[in-house]
Amino acid sequence: MIDAEQLSCFIAVAKTRSFVQAADQLGVVQSVVSKRLRRLEDGLGAPLVDRSNRRAVTLTRVGELFLDEARGTLARLEAAARVGQSLARGEAGPLRIGYVFSAAMAGLVTRIVQCLAAARPGIEVRLVLMETPDQLAALADGRLDIALTRPRPSYPPGTEAHVIHREGVMLALRSGDEFGGRARVSVAELAAKTFIVPQFKESVGLIEHVRALAKKGGFPAANTIETPDYISAASLAAAGLGLILAPASLQRLGLEGLSFVPIDDFEADFEMMLVRRTGVAPGLVDILLDEFAR
Repeated sequence: MIDAEQLSCFIAVAKTRSFVQAADQLGVVQSVVSKRLRRLEDGLGAPLVDRSNRRAVTLTRVGELFLDEARGTLARLEAAARVGQSLARGEAGPLRIGYVFSAAMAGLVTRIVQCLAAARPGIEVRLVLMETPDQLAALADGRLDIALTRPRPSYPPGTEAHVIHREGVMLALRSGDEFGGRARVSVAELAAKTFIVPQFKESVGLIEHVRALAKKGGFPAANTIETPDYISAASLAAAGLGLILAPASLQRLGLEGLSFVPIDDFEADFEMMLVRRTGVAPGLVDILLDEFAR
């Protein structure tokens, strides 16, 4: 089996025309150069150098023809080693990142891609839009490396989670709604209102804020319309079918007919988590956390 050390010895001998000088160039003793070159010749089945002239080593015809191939092969091996080392350090290769829609609306996805491009230009970022439960399942079975999710009471084994973003809550509603022209609304005014709840299959997240709002206002659990995602919820709200207790960044959606009003006496934070598989891309999470700590 040909290896990089054998090729390096042959190339050094071909360049210097001397076993002694080749050994000095490679930082080894002459006997090592001789043994490695001999193993290369044995593997190829032909001599590469003519050893009959003691004053200057010359290449055989096979050696002359093989020299360019040896140089190219060694360059490819060295390049492969560099790529492998970069992959091991998390400095190159594909990085699969899942995200929820609101992470894109909050600008987190853009910032993360820009940060990674600047810090690790060899990384190929692959983005996948997924709901939180699907992302956590994908992390658990290795289909994702990093996930941008809503908070959960627990995360899959072999992962670690960090809060990277917090934002306030707004009331999203039809522009012609009774609250549409208001500067603010109070919790008490929201009694008996219907709330549109994205991600309705989950028992945590947005629905917890809706329950907290009802408790704050002292009224029974709010009526809800369940939708699978924020786009659907925003469209229903713009049509006047209900209100959304939405993260403030949803305003960036720019959907025609949809307005946003602050709630005067209700404070809640929407958090975004960065969850990654332990050991994946060492150092990258620290870079991202430093970016979002600013």
